[in-house]
Amino acid sequence: MFCPLCIGNEGGEHMKAMRIVVATCAVLAATSSVAWANLVLVSPINQPVATVAASFTDLGAQGFGAAPRMLTLQTNGVETGNVTPVDVVHGDAVPGANKSTTPTLATLGWDAGNRVGIGFNSDQTGGTGITMQSLVLTIFNGTTAVGSFSLAPSLTPLTFTAADLTLQQGNGAAVFNFGLNAAEQAAFNTILAQPGSSGFFAGLSSQLGCPAGAPAGCLVSNDGPDTFIGFRQNIPEPATIVFLGFGLLVALGYVHNRKVRA
Repeated sequence: MFCPLCIGNEGGEHMKAMRIVVATCAVLAATSSVAWANLVLVSPINQPVATVAASFTDLGAQGFGAAPRMLTLQTNGVETGNVTPVDVVHGDAVPGANKSTTPTLATLGWDAGNRVGIGFNSDQTGGTGITMQSLVLTIFNGTTAVGSFSLAPSLTPLTFTAADLTLQQGNGAAVFNFGLNAAEQAAFNTILAQPGSSGFFAGLSSQLGCPAGAPAGCLVSNDGPDTFIGFRQNIPEPATIVFLGFGLLVALGYVHNRKVRA
């Protein structure tokens, strides 16, 4: 029977395998505590990514339609709007229970900072892209703001190209995924520690398109609608991480044994 911890017959080989175990566990553990910056693009398992396309996330059974609609904008050129409790729209925000709302943290399932998920879906007429100038998440106790989280400076402005938006075609359950960095997750958890926090409201503010003075390359809003939803991030359980590490060790041991037989 093959044992991934007993590769080869010599002590040196055994120690090498043990070092692989330690290194593998360290890498897997590190991926769950990467230092991020504010609101950032994240992968389907809430890990930071470098491109818009890499943040494209299929919400699966939860689906786009089932998630609370937090902000909808639909204006040509530039669109700016926000929502405050309870479901009060401002600027270009489109009113309606399925358009722009301020759901509670309990409704969103945001019971920890690493569960905060904001999904963006854009429907640009003519298949064009769009530029995001700002995105701010504000948490309210009643009508009083108790914390806010904004788009990372490195992502401001953030352009979604026509190719990026093409990913949405034929997939009604997918979004471009934004999450909180490690520091902001901790800040969010302090909000959760306040009495009655499950009943706190979450509101969004955003500007899309090209305001006056926007630099060359900015992509205007082209009708829309452009929609933001709130959802609960998918986080791998510790058992899953251990299983992945074990699988990697088995694969390494299999390759080694084949080399020995050769």
